[in-house]
Amino acid sequence: MIFLAVTLGFFAENIREYISSRDKENIDIRSLSRNLTEDSAMIAYQIQGNETGTETIDSMMELIRSGRYKDEPEMLYRFAYTTRGFQNFQYSNITFEEMKSSGSFGLIRKINIRNELVNYNNFITGLRGLESRMLETEKNQANLQSEILDDSFYPSVDSIIYKHALRSHFYKNKNKSVFLTRDKQAQFSKLYNLLFERNVIFHYYHLEMKTLKDLNGQLLATIYKDYHLKNE
Repeated sequence: MIFLAVTLGFFAENIREYISSRDKENIDIRSLSRNLTEDSAMIAYQIQGNETGTETIDSMMELIRSGRYKDEPEMLYRFAYTTRGFQNFQYSNITFEEMKSSGSFGLIRKINIRNELVNYNNFITGLRGLESRMLETEKNQANLQSEILDDSFYPSVDSIIYKHALRSHFYKNKNKSVFLTRDKQAQFSKLYNLLFERNVIFHYYHLEMKTLKDLNGQLLATIYKDYHLKNE
């Protein structure tokens, strides 16, 4: 009888642990799906911003290449302003990091989902290198533009994030004129090359974000299918 009682107690404890593990798994999976859904929106926002960014850089390069910047200073300053303000992709990895630190990541029974989650997060980590290069070239562009242009013609770069200045004519040409010396004209060639470098990085980053969009959609679809979730 004692042996039977011990055996039944052991089985009961295993059942409780199993139920607890499955409950924790389901909670984490639902939380992961919410995080990934938030990522979907942020990825779409980033892709849209990338498209606008490359178009603006293309336009500024054309303005410099054609020489029209001499006759269209307001357009030049507007592009000099709006081609800055790149922001890193922000994603929701709270649940993933909590699962790794607590050890509950192993509770996910679906090996394919565990593998896809790791690949997804590793892919985003890989994006950080491109983002660092983008921010570095943007800083170089800002420094060079400060040597060529008069920063008092437009607001601080910090306000680019909010786009307030774009709602009005921020180019203040009253009692001022743009005068370009030969040295400054030579610097425009350097600026053009720097913009070209930024555009190459931007295009590659844009392609990587589209790949991330596919990875995100595939992972979400797998989770919804394997765990029979409905859109929340």
